[in-house]
Amino acid sequence: MFRRILAATALIAMLSPFAAQAAERTVVLNVDNATCELCAPIVKKTLSRVSGVKAVVVQEANGTSGAVATVTFDDAVTNVATLIAASTNAGYPARATKG
Repeated sequence: MFRRILAATALIAMLSPFAAQAAERTVVLNVDNATCELCAPIVKKTLSRVSGVKAVVVQEANGTSGAVATVTFDDAVTNVATLIAASTNAGYPARATKG
């Protein structure tokens, strides 16, 4: 019994640095082709469905042919490349501006 508790404690101690590295991140994406009223909700829904995404805010970009999406996500579950791929696959190519 003592050995099992000791082994479990050692395993938790070894894995805890990996869990500590996971963090919530925010990235801003410039999203192309989002030019109509329905585009922003579609982009928001698409990005929200990516596993690990916590919040999405999409705003029309004035004077451009796109929108700006601010995405908060768990970087242990997903990454910026996956977010860009999801948006692009939905017909709205995106690129990160910061984050």
